[in-house]
Amino acid sequence: MRYIFKKKRYIFFIFLIDLIGTIVFLPFRIFKKRNPGNVGNILIIRLDDIEDVIFSTTIPENLKAHYRGAKITFLVGNPARGIVIDNPYVDEVICYDAPWFNRKTKRIFEFKRFFKLADELRRHNYDLGIDLKGDLRHIVLMALAGIKFRVGYGITGGGFFLHRKVKYKEGMHAIEHNIDILRNMSIDVIEDKPKIYVSKKNEKAASAVISENGLGKSDFIVIMHTAAGHKSKNWLDDRFAELIGILAKEYNAKIILVDSEDDRDNNDKIVGLSGPSAISVLGKTSLPVLTALIKKASLFIGVDSGPAHIAALEDVPSVILYSGTDISDEWAGIGSKVIKIQKDISCKGCGRMNCAQNICMDLISVYDVLEAVDRLGKVKV
Repeated sequence: MRYIFKKKRYIFFIFLIDLIGTIVFLPFRIFKKRNPGNVGNILIIRLDDIEDVIFSTTIPENLKAHYRGAKITFLVGNPARGIVIDNPYVDEVICYDAPWFNRKTKRIFEFKRFFKLADELRRHNYDLGIDLKGDLRHIVLMALAGIKFRVGYGITGGGFFLHRKVKYKEGMHAIEHNIDILRNMSIDVIEDKPKIYVSKKNEKAASAVISENGLGKSDFIVIMHTAAGHKSKNWLDDRFAELIGILAKEYNAKIILVDSEDDRDNNDKIVGLSGPSAISVLGKTSLPVLTALIKKASLFIGVDSGPAHIAALEDVPSVILYSGTDISDEWAGIGSKVIKIQKDISCKGCGRMNCAQNICMDLISVYDVLEAVDRLGKVKV
């Protein structure tokens, strides 16, 4: 069994858990189900980042087509709720902010909340559960919830709890990893492109944001998202400010900063450096409204984050700045008008959430971004 951990002690520890679990559950494996049987109630689990949930939006439509009449529930973290709340193929959304994905706390587990969630899910009596992350805690959650047929990757352990353990293939895009689970279950894939649905109410709210800031349909509107969930993915504030000044002065662009309330320090510094050239709507838009706002933009520029993936998916001309934290090909925004900027350095793929040097982002210049914008045909450098 291959695990995705980099530290050998983690691999050894999880290997022991899997070995013991396999031995203990061996008698049950003899009678283990090979297929889910009649499926009328399905739970999908994706508790990590917004972009991960975006890449998962292909799943409900394909499941609905295969299991006609089935109810589909999506379990996500609160920040990603807006990605699936208006999806016509999702019947119910349950939110749980997993502490192991929360960057604000040092807690990695909360037993009381975890078992309370398991009890809540048990009452739903799910026929099929699919964990798209391949996370031991999610697999245990499905087992505690009594889900009749459990599917997922065993890359962090707990594969002995699964009825269908899918082989993890390295080098694939995150979307393909999700689709691969369906194919492993012999489910025909009728749609392989993620979709984000936005209600008319949220479309109107986005239009109001534009008009309230004195902008119109004829304006060259540039949406900028300047802060990712991890500091190692952030570009320099002064370069964002310089870029804003050039776009506003030389190309008459109207720049809207769409950072979240958590990014106030970055946002305020950039606004302070760029002066009146940037409009900040920090904390003023929900995720569905932000999605609608991005769709109305002439151009998107931002770091590797949820908004960047939304822009790419909606075919908004986009320039996305990637750090060396991840291999961008596996997490790149999907769209026909996307230019990614990532410097090829020796430590690419390091996985660090914080980096004292952050050379990978420091190497990206303002000219790099302007040149990419020019290639998109929106301005002339």
